Amino acid sequence: MCDNGTYIARYDDLYDGKDNKIDLSGLTVSTNGIELIDREFFAAIRDGREPNASVAQCLPAMRTLDRLEKSLSA
Repeated sequence: MCDNGTYIARYDDLYDGKDNKIDLSGLTVSTNGIELIDREFFAAIRDGREPNASVAQCLPAMRTLDRLEKSLSA
């Protein structure tokens, strides 16, 4: 969900909120999600930066979900 609409990712395909497949050709070198993740990971190492999606970026959300789960089960 974003200010441009709602998008749904299914494996290597992207759909809009009305379940219309979005053509990604020409936007990226590949539509294979695993390949794109690998490319970004190695580019980040080469550039000396944190990858776009890293475990460190997920930890705050996971901590919040953990606290929420514990408060609901208490």
